[in-house]
Amino acid sequence: MKSLTKKIFITIITGIIIIVLGAWGMGDLFSTGNKNVIAEVGSKKIYIKDYLNYTRLYLRKKNNSQLLNRDHDIILNGLISEKIYEKFAEDLKIKINDKSLAFFIKNDKNFKDENGKFSRVEYEKYLLINNLNPKTVENFYKRELIKKISIEVFINGINDTDYHKSKLENDFLKQVGINYYKLNVLNKVSDQEINKYFNKNKDEFSLGEMRTGSYANLSHLNLGFKEENDVYYQTINNIENDLINKVRFNDIIKNYKLKNIKVEKINKNGLNIKRIKSAQHNFSNAIFKLNRDFNTEIFNVNGAKYLVNLDNIEKTRILKLNDQVKKEIIKIINLQKNKQLSKKITKSQKPETFFNYAKNNNIEIKKVFFTNILDDKKLFTRKNMEQIFSTNIGTNLTFLQNESIYIVRVEKISKNKNKIKNLDKAVSDQVKQDFKALVLRDLDKYLIKKYPVKINKKVFDQVKKSI
Repeated sequence: MKSLTKKIFITIITGIIIIVLGAWGMGDLFSTGNKNVIAEVGSKKIYIKDYLNYTRLYLRKKNNSQLLNRDHDIILNGLISEKIYEKFAEDLKIKINDKSLAFFIKNDKNFKDENGKFSRVEYEKYLLINNLNPKTVENFYKRELIKKISIEVFINGINDTDYHKSKLENDFLKQVGINYYKLNVLNKVSDQEINKYFNKNKDEFSLGEMRTGSYANLSHLNLGFKEENDVYYQTINNIENDLINKVRFNDIIKNYKLKNIKVEKINKNGLNIKRIKSAQHNFSNAIFKLNRDFNTEIFNVNGAKYLVNLDNIEKTRILKLNDQVKKEIIKIINLQKNKQLSKKITKSQKPETFFNYAKNNNIEIKKVFFTNILDDKKLFTRKNMEQIFSTNIGTNLTFLQNESIYIVRVEKISKNKNKIKNLDKAVSDQVKQDFKALVLRDLDKYLIKKYPVKINKKVFDQVKKSI
């Protein structure tokens, strides 16, 4: 078992087949009579229409309108995973009746009210928001239930062991005391250094493509409703249908009496022409997912629905060496020099090296005591906490975090002797979870080998280009 640093209280995804597409021998494997088939798993075929339907749901879930090659691989992988589990369920003679399917759907938290009971209203709302029909949803949940039952055949009854529980518990009870400080020595940077860095890294300071846009808030209040009721969700659905029918942004605004708010010129990182973070930077992601042909869409921005429109695109803007850029360059050069300094401190490992650098540069040394690896005091990332807890006493460490360099020295390691509530159960659950992950990893390998996959690369490439 690995240490607690990579396991306890961390959710792991199980039961999803992860397949490297190259392992299937991508090629034009089918006859010309199978132009509508993208892939085959035994006798089960994945048709173009299956791929397009899955893609629509995938884009809606990601709140995105553009697909990268990786997205296409994920979509195809998901479809193949479903077909493999269908074949596997058939071999295991697993059958789903209407009663089992209804029970499974009614227990989905998406369809429950505030009292935890199945709500027909919530179910209908889900259909409206996602533009789905009941049959599509039932088929989806049927496939999920088949997968769930197929997996549970193998993982039911998995238990923990005293050895693994003891090792994990010892990791969790470990306590570490450290001294640390931020290494932020401000060096004097000459104009020559600034100009040299700018001339060598001009592309780094280019704002890139700039865009302007518009948006309208689609809250229930802005659409004239007192609450998010069925009529409100039907209105959202109507707006989505308007978009499908290519109704223009300005016409939608006018028809629904919405307020049109302009977004200033920003780049994909939300910076304006002054190279300062725009107050409207939250809309940069949405605006840069649009294009001239697909220029209006509904997006979730900070948990709220907005109708967002792409107004104009300005190609790469050339930036001059202004005061703002100079500040950024000085910051970069200082960071580079502090990195070099930090390497000397960690290379030495001597306590006087750690303390003298702080003293000579008038830097305050702080102390902190971590009661366990999860007790990060909101100071360090999980990765850095892992390094601290896997290090011996008297070790100098250096971390780059949030554009700051931290120098850390481990001073004390002990074991927590206090009783921790529910620790035994948490450790036991985590050990079982790890064992399940190992079983499912091997199950994936077995299924991939048992049910060979054929992919029609020619059709797959054509579909990707068409979307």
